Amino acid sequence: MNTLLRAVVLAAPVVAVGACLVSSCAGDGDPPWLGGYCDKDAHCHSDYQNIPGTICIDERCECQDPDYHICCLPSEARDSKCSLACRPCSECAAGTTGCEGVGGVDTGCQSDAECPGPPSRECGAGRCVEGQCTVEIHVGPIVSQRRGDCRRMDCTTAGELLVLDDPSDVYDDGEQCTYDSCGESGPVNAPLLEAAACPVSREGMCHAGACVACFAGDVTMNDCPNGLACLDVLCVPFHCVNDVADLALGETARDCGGLCRPCIVGEACRSSADCKSNVCDAARCAPATCGDGVKNGEETGIDCGATPCPSCAAGQGCRTDASCESGVCWAGVCQESSCTDGVKNAGEDGVDCGGGCAPCP
Repeated sequence: MNTLLRAVVLAAPVVAVGACLVSSCAGDGDPPWLGGYCDKDAHCHSDYQNIPGTICIDERCECQDPDYHICCLPSEARDSKCSLACRPCSECAAGTTGCEGVGGVDTGCQSDAECPGPPSRECGAGRCVEGQCTVEIHVGPIVSQRRGDCRRMDCTTAGELLVLDDPSDVYDDGEQCTYDSCGESGPVNAPLLEAAACPVSREGMCHAGACVACFAGDVTMNDCPNGLACLDVLCVPFHCVNDVADLALGETARDCGGLCRPCIVGEACRSSADCKSNVCDAARCAPATCGDGVKNGEETGIDCGATPCPSCAAGQGCRTDASCESGVCWAGVCQESSCTDGVKNAGEDGVDCGGGCAPCP
């Protein structure tokens, strides 16, 4: 008889009658069959005892495969409620009847891989210490955090991951004319007051969250130096607003080019600087494309950052995380991918795990 199974039988208060127990001979359910005794195969797989791989032989549950033995896993052997099942000796705890010196392994765990970790993998890991499984828990903020989402991921003493509001985790959108803060639903980048002085450059004024030279839509915000007129948000010489192509003054088309506003597609130009697209082809401003080698159109970087162009590499400009290959935009610049940025990127199998990071559980 298996030594572990024998211990279960001896621990139960029983009175033997013939080859079976008084407690189990009365019938299938009143009282139930216990302790490895049986009258038919179903008694070995009931709600009262369930020993996988066994059949009923001579009123005892025995392994159907003669090379297998009823035993617990090594990591469970010290548990009074260990999972008995038919297993080869290589999977049984030391001391299993029939496995002496044949492959029984030391009782308890052999490696960390055998030990379960905390409820959330981010909060620690299972550890095998001197043959016993323990749980290592790291309480407090985890290493992997999404920057600027007004949230913080913390581990409890029970190893559970909590998402907490963090008003100090403010997203920097890279604009000097916005006030960055955290609201009820996440980051908020509210425009500063119209016509407020640009706080960083100390030149120009704030309009719709951007720092501009002037704003022609409101004469009270027209703050161009003497001799210059406000055209949209640009300060330009007065000849740039007279509805005439002053070629002698540097214009390449009517009120555009040179010191005036950039010319639109199709208007005449002498150089790329004359064009809004920054592309002058055959003396005409050409439309922006994803392969013209300049930042134009809706792009946030050079030929990247806006549909239909690809995402931008680290170091290129961005407006949101979606503009970047890494999925991380900070202060208007795409960031390098990392194993702690809280984003699945750079070939990772999960968020900050797999690929070049630590293996995913």
